[in-house]
Amino acid sequence: MRTKQHEIPATVRTAVGKGAARRLRAQRKIPAVVYGRDMEAVPITVDAAVFSHAVPEVAWFSSLFQLRIEGLEEGDDSPSCMIKEVQRDLVRQQLLCIDFHQVSLQETVHAQVPIMHVGESPGVKQGGVLEQLLHEVTLECLPTAFPEHVVVDVSSLEISDSVRVGELDLPEGVKLVTPAQEVVLLVAPPQRAEEVPAAAAETAEVVEERPEPEVIGEKESKTGAGSA
Repeated sequence: MRTKQHEIPATVRTAVGKGAARRLRAQRKIPAVVYGRDMEAVPITVDAAVFSHAVPEVAWFSSLFQLRIEGLEEGDDSPSCMIKEVQRDLVRQQLLCIDFHQVSLQETVHAQVPIMHVGESPGVKQGGVLEQLLHEVTLECLPTAFPEHVVVDVSSLEISDSVRVGELDLPEGVKLVTPAQEVVLLVAPPQRAEEVPAAAAETAEVVEERPEPEVIGEKESKTGAGSA
């Protein structure tokens, strides 16, 4: 069970808007907002390097943060929070905005937790293909109880075997929200040469377009979202 809170220093920001946000990003700062049941939305900034080194990207939404907010006149200047939404520019690999949501350490919440597989599948050794169909699972528990990831051992999987969500090994006190019948991974039979579509051998023309900023957030939320 994980109980660690990642401490992140933050500063209240008085300038808002696109221009102010661009200036912050140029200084390696991330515009953010923190809100919750016991506090109004507060615009803040966090250091990009500090945030990036705090937790890996795959654990953003299951990690517990304690913000140390400098310049907050009223309210809790060190709330316990979880991330509700992240916006980023995929081309520049730059974080644009983070929404932190204050949580109570005594109340259960939902969060997405990454799924990792370990071991060597006998079916893969025989030519099968290990296909992971689900890369994260939604769990419900206290904010201090989320595992960093859920591990699936594939060392007993033969060709055509699969693992469903309901078969995942979870810590005590952690409940599934994702439907138990969903398939996490499977070992598919080897694909014969004649089954490979001819189109796969053709060269496709790739048209590069600048994508819109990617918004990543929890699929299920019990509260409203904030804004930068």
